[in-house]
Amino acid sequence: MEAKDIAKRKLSIFSLAVSIFLVIIKTIVAYSSNSLGVYSEALNNTLDIVTVLITFFAIRISIRPADKDHPYGHGKYENFSAFIETVIIMLLCLFIIYKSINRIINRDYALNINIYIFAALIFSIIINLIRVFYIAKIAVKYNSIAFKADLINYAGDLISSVIVIAGLVFARFGMNIADPIASIIVSLIILIFSIRLSFRTIRDLLGYIPVEITEKAEKALSGFQEIKKINNIKIQEVGNIKFINLDLSLNSSLHLSQVEEIKEKIKFGLSKEIADCEIMIDTKSDLPEENIEEVIKDIVLKEPKVKDIHNISVNNLKEGFNITLHIELKKDIKLAEAEIITKNIEDKLKNISDELNNTYIHIEVENNPEEWTDITNKSDRLIDEIKKSISDYVDIRSCHNFAVLIKEARYNISFHCCLDKDMDITSVHNMTTEMENHIKTTFKNIDELTIHAEPD
Repeated sequence: MEAKDIAKRKLSIFSLAVSIFLVIIKTIVAYSSNSLGVYSEALNNTLDIVTVLITFFAIRISIRPADKDHPYGHGKYENFSAFIETVIIMLLCLFIIYKSINRIINRDYALNINIYIFAALIFSIIINLIRVFYIAKIAVKYNSIAFKADLINYAGDLISSVIVIAGLVFARFGMNIADPIASIIVSLIILIFSIRLSFRTIRDLLGYIPVEITEKAEKALSGFQEIKKINNIKIQEVGNIKFINLDLSLNSSLHLSQVEEIKEKIKFGLSKEIADCEIMIDTKSDLPEENIEEVIKDIVLKEPKVKDIHNISVNNLKEGFNITLHIELKKDIKLAEAEIITKNIEDKLKNISDELNNTYIHIEVENNPEEWTDITNKSDRLIDEIKKSISDYVDIRSCHNFAVLIKEARYNISFHCCLDKDMDITSVHNMTTEMENHIKTTFKNIDELTIHAEPD
């Protein structure tokens, strides 16, 4: 369990204890004084116990890890608990207003006020003030919507306690109507705050995201030159976590390793601009329209059963052009199915240009990787003969790291050799090519040969 979750649970337990204590104190005071304002306060704190329990159990659920039923986690339970709290608080306020108006109409002002009642109420304010301080600290630190709802509730309790005390003071000096009026004022204040918070929790439950957050994400992404196009941005907030899903087109010249690197840069840049977010990125290559071969590859290789494509040819004619290409399919595919695949490809290739006349597709069986046998440890004689054959080109003592592979009496050989470090790349390429041609001419059964040049 993370530190923030432990802090939330501890604060919920502390808040529950405070609410129970305040209910006991205010019930005794209300019974002694017959004050509707204090009765309302006691009822308010009784409902605080209910809302604290809702928050406590909501947090226990919300900290559960994501699962198949909740792929974005359980944070919405915290939003839902906040909504339930606000509904309870609003019902409480309406009930208090009703009772207060009823007392004013019936002129039921009988009160029994003494110094001990004021002392108990002031003490309850101090206890509640301590609770509000810690809840505000946690609500801001962890951006908890449930604790923000609690904060409004308990801050309202503080205001209501002060107004109730003021009403009792006026009642002590003969203005008994001040007690129910104080209750109405307190209820209206809490009702206004509750309605505002309920709108926010409903928006969160319905997936509302302020447009400013999306604009902030777009602005952050605009700073990456590798991004050619932002196809889509989807943001969902669960609890206090914003899940950002990006669909981006990147420069087609980027290699796979570069794509992964730019993804990490994007995530780092966005997390600096938008706090408490998890970012998922789907990337596509932004293929230039003038590179028609790359466009063809992209279309054909998206077909699930096409394993590879090669021999692409674009034949320009007096009017329009034709395309010929070879595709590799699995050997167990029947001709009827292969025809469906090629027809589907042809239909998609027609969208490349209105000038495309015909597409000709040659079907081949999937080319499985060749299996070679490594016989390097048994090829000392062959290696020595290869070294001697290139003694006119290079110091044969610098030739090392040989790999000798064989398949059906044909060889695939690779090795390293050292050349003058001051040679230019063109000269290096020419020399290694000459050595490769010389070796292949000398040893007729070598199919593949690779020489890696290193500086001496």
